[in-house]
Amino acid sequence: MGIYLKPFGYFLLSIIFCVCPMMLVGQTAQQKSTQIQQKNRLTFSQGMNQSAQELKWSHTYYQSFKKTQTASYLKLAATHCANAIKLLETTQAMFPNTTRFYYKAKNKRFAVCQFYGKLQETALRLAPEYHIEDIANHSCKF
Repeated sequence: MGIYLKPFGYFLLSIIFCVCPMMLVGQTAQQKSTQIQQKNRLTFSQGMNQSAQELKWSHTYYQSFKKTQTASYLKLAATHCANAIKLLETTQAMFPNTTRFYYKAKNKRFAVCQFYGKLQETALRLAPEYHIEDIANHSCKF
């Protein structure tokens, strides 16, 4: 009887030593993925601060465009403005529409969308190759 159990015992041990570490690796990879997602998720104040920083860069580049009439500054202003809109949209989406955080982010996004429209209007007066694409249009529908 003991002779027949030895091969079966070796088989069980090989399964335990091969399968269990793979299961543990899979769990730790899944845990790391969850931790990364939680780390990438912004708080309300972080989202508002980062969008304010992007908007500040947008205004700076717009002022540079007004001084130098260099179209690349206008493009940079539009890019930073679109980044601010996306950050505000993400921040707004984190909260239900029954909270003040939702409406603060929405009102800020509305103001930034108006500035983006101003950038587009300014670009329309330039040559067609400098026109700003409507990259924030879907985010600016209220």
